[in-house]
Amino acid sequence: MALEGVILFGLIIGIIAYGIEYLGKGIQKYSIEGWKVDKTVKSKHTGYFILGTIMTSSYVFIQWAALFFAPVNIIAPLEGLGLVVLILFSYFVLKEDISKIQIGGIILILTGTIIITLFNPNSGDIRFTDFNPNAFFLITSLIVASELIAILVCKFSGYKGAGLIIGITAGTFMALQTVTKRITAIPDPFLALTFTFISFAVTTLTFIFTQFAFAKAKANIVVPCFTSASIIVAIFLGISALSEAIIPIQIFGLLIIILGVILLTAFNREVLLEPTE
Repeated sequence: MALEGVILFGLIIGIIAYGIEYLGKGIQKYSIEGWKVDKTVKSKHTGYFILGTIMTSSYVFIQWAALFFAPVNIIAPLEGLGLVVLILFSYFVLKEDISKIQIGGIILILTGTIIITLFNPNSGDIRFTDFNPNAFFLITSLIVASELIAILVCKFSGYKGAGLIIGITAGTFMALQTVTKRITAIPDPFLALTFTFISFAVTTLTFIFTQFAFAKAKANIVVPCFTSASIIVAIFLGISALSEAIIPIQIFGLLIIILGVILLTAFNREVLLEPTE
């Protein structure tokens, strides 16, 4: 099944966005390891850290551009490809081993991404009539409220499982970043302005809840929860609030990606860096 030229363009931008983001995270990790050796931040590694920070920050705007041309259910799963870039960087630059489980995860992520992309039934355009604001705000409110209640339950029970739940909540806010950026592509000035502000607000919440999650659990628990929620919630909102379609084979591809993310992160002693802010 051939992709529309506009969707293919958005896909390429999306791949670049996630590649830059996670490559930036790898460079940040490289600089941190360098600081440990130099015993000071006043070294060449400071420049690397600044470069990595610029790269991870620029992702927000590059992904935004991608969502002007491609639907959410094409762009959101590319988060898994970002993790693949990070693992490969750790292998070739940081000289860290790649386990057989990680190789399996990489293969699954690449396979799932190809399936979702090739069988995409959606158009690259988005119209005002495609957006259902009632569904967006209702579903978003229910999901976020449920997660916040679960966090409170964890608090009153000694924070058992808090890292997992807060990681999912951070991933939900990351999904809202993706969806709200897509909404700004609707040719309506009021919607574009409104959801631009909402997008920046959920970006801040993503950062806060990500740091909160890492304070409560190890990275190999937080990262797969974050990434899985980010992809699943974004696609679900794309279907329910933006009139995007998804066919069974794409659902199969999505499940393959989620399994790949889990293999890539959950069974490792250390996951390099936290998810995007």
